Amino acid sequence: MTNQGGYFDLLDWLESEKGVRPQQFFKRMQKVFGLANLLYAEASITPAGARLHRLHHTFAPAAVRAVNALPAGITRPPVQEAFGAIGVLDWSWIATHTVGLETFQQLVAELAIAPRGAVYPLVAREGRSALLAVNADMPETEWARFRRHNDPFLHDLATRFHATLVDGQTPRSMTGRRQYQLTTREREALTWAAAGKSYWETAMILGISERTVRFFMSNARRKLNVATNTQAVAEAVWRGLITGSKDS
Repeated sequence: MTNQGGYFDLLDWLESEKGVRPQQFFKRMQKVFGLANLLYAEASITPAGARLHRLHHTFAPAAVRAVNALPAGITRPPVQEAFGAIGVLDWSWIATHTVGLETFQQLVAELAIAPRGAVYPLVAREGRSALLAVNADMPETEWARFRRHNDPFLHDLATRFHATLVDGQTPRSMTGRRQYQLTTREREALTWAAAGKSYWETAMILGISERTVRFFMSNARRKLNVATNTQAVAEAVWRGLITGSKDS
């Protein structure tokens, strides 16, 4: 159920691409996680509704036309709920709090849209909200297991994808004080990197996979707001997060 290998492949791809195209990202997400559709949006939310700044999705034109034809009184509440979410929001919760639920259910059935879905809120610039929504065609019990195992991966990939679209780097609101809260494993990986160890050597020392070491180093670079491992080590030493040396 958990596709950790696919997550790391997508992580490597996002880090290596100079310009990520939304449809390329969506296709890879669909293949790796078995998703039916994805939708990414960034908007300014006002009492009158959502003013879109970015919108990318994989839904068929017929589905888009059908949703656009619905009265604003039906579409506005779930849209505002989705953009205002703090944590991951399951489609089932939105549905039960939507006016005109029967209309929505009928539309979903007519368009053969997969019934399960979740919304992953994303940090956006001041005055805006952003999200990545996914949906999948699977039974409710399987969907619950899928989310339990894959929510962290999907949310992290969504955040990284969003950052590349905003300005090609981690959003400034994510590079404040919290950036220095490295985990124990991230500090260990940095310490061994400071000692000149390779990913493979660090993996052998810590008893984990090389890919997991790459993940920890990637997280450390993001939190420290730097581009290379050398810069990450220097920043961590300067901040007193690691000593900068390790007996081998």
